[in-house]
Amino acid sequence: AERIHRLARILAAGIEALGGCYRVSCSIYFDTLSVCTYAGTSADIAKIAEARRINIRILDSSTVCVSLDESTTENDLKELLEIFKENRDKVYDLKKQQSDVDFTIQGVVEQISVGIPGPHARTSKFLTHPVFNRCHSETEMLRYLKRLESRDLSLTTSMIPLGSCTMKLNATCEMVPVSWPEFSKIHPFAPLRQTKGYQELFQQLEEWLGEITGFPGISLQPNAGSQGEYAGLLVIRAYQESRAEGHRHVCLIPTSAHGTNPASAMMAGLRVVAVACDNDGNIDVADLRAKADAHQADLACLMVTYPSTHGVFEAGIKAICDIVHEHGGQVYMDGANLNAMVGLCRPAELGADVCHLNLHKTFCIPHGGGGPGMGPIGVAEHLVPFLPSHPVVNLGGEEPIGAVSAAPWGSASILTISWVY
Repeated sequence: AERIHRLARILAAGIEALGGCYRVSCSIYFDTLSVCTYAGTSADIAKIAEARRINIRILDSSTVCVSLDESTTENDLKELLEIFKENRDKVYDLKKQQSDVDFTIQGVVEQISVGIPGPHARTSKFLTHPVFNRCHSETEMLRYLKRLESRDLSLTTSMIPLGSCTMKLNATCEMVPVSWPEFSKIHPFAPLRQTKGYQELFQQLEEWLGEITGFPGISLQPNAGSQGEYAGLLVIRAYQESRAEGHRHVCLIPTSAHGTNPASAMMAGLRVVAVACDNDGNIDVADLRAKADAHQADLACLMVTYPSTHGVFEAGIKAICDIVHEHGGQVYMDGANLNAMVGLCRPAELGADVCHLNLHKTFCIPHGGGGPGMGPIGVAEHLVPFLPSHPVVNLGGEEPIGAVSAAPWGSASILTISWVY
C-alpha cells in the first residue's frame, strides 16, 4: 500500500511540475489521481495515451483520472508523464524537452514524504493471529499450505456435495481462457472498440441463456445469485412504478425459501409475507391464495424456488404463478436449482416473469471453496426496458434501474467458462 501511494505521489508531483498546465484536483488520495488540464482537453490526453496502449479515464472535458496498483512500475510512471508532456508540447507548440520528464522522475522522489499521511494511516495492530507467526522457514510454510490443501474437497477426491449448489463438470478446457491476458487483463471500463471479442462473447451468451430459459431479455451484470434476486426485484418494482403501481410492496415468500430471498426483498424495499408449506415441504396453495387475496391491492410479487429447496418439482407451479398474476403481482423464480431442469423445460413457460441463473452452479463456474459467483437474470418482454444499466458503459434497458454491480458485465472474465461449456 505504501509503495502504491508513493508512486501516486511521485506521479502527482511530476504532473504538476510540467509547467503549470495541470492540477491534481484533490490533495487527499491513495492510488487514483484526478487531473485537471489547462492544456487542451481530456480527450486529447486520452488519445495520446491510447496511441501508447494505455487507457486513461475521461471524467469530463477537462479532467482525466489515472489509477495505479501493485503492478505499476517506475517505467509506467515515466510513460504517463511523457503522455502529459506530449500533450502540453502539442498545445503550446513546444520543442521536445526530454529533460523535463527525466528531472520529474529523478528529482521529485527525494522531495516527497513516504508513507500514508498521518490522519489516514492505520495505527491498530494487524496480523496478530498466531498463524502469521507460526512458520519460520519456507519448508514449514510449504507444509502448512499442503495441510490446508488436504482439507479441501474437490474433484480430485470425490464428487462435490454442495446440496443445491450441485455443479456440472468443471473441465480443464473450460478454465483455460480465464488465464489468457486477452480476457483477464482488460479493464471493465475499457472502450468498447477495444473489446470486440468480449462483446461477441456477451452477445452469444445472452442469446444462449435466453433460448435456454425462454426469456427475451438477459442481464449479465449481477455478481451472485443473491445479487440476481435483488436486481430482479428492482426490475419488478421499476415496472410497477411505471404503471403507477408503486404502492405494491408485499412480497410473498414460502417458509421453505433460501435465506437470501427475504433478505433481497427487504433490501428492495418490500415487506415479506410468509406463505405456509404442507407436511411434504411443498407450497400450501390454499394459503398462497388466501395471502394473495388479503394483499391483492398491494401485492408486488412472489419469490419461488423451482425445483424447490427440498429438490422437488412442485406439480402446481403453473397454478401458483397464475394465482399471483391474477392478483396483479409478478413471479420471481429463484434459479438456484435450474441444473435439474435445464434443457428439459424453461422458466418463462412455467409462468415466471424473472429468473436468475447461477452460472457458478448450472453453467460450470467453480464455486466450491468460495469461488466467484455470477447471477445473470432473465426477464419477460414487459420487463426488458428496466434491465440494469451502468454509469460508465452504455447498456441496459430504455428505463433502467441503474447499476447493481461495479462492473458493467459483472465478473466478465469468468463468463468465458460458461461460454466454453
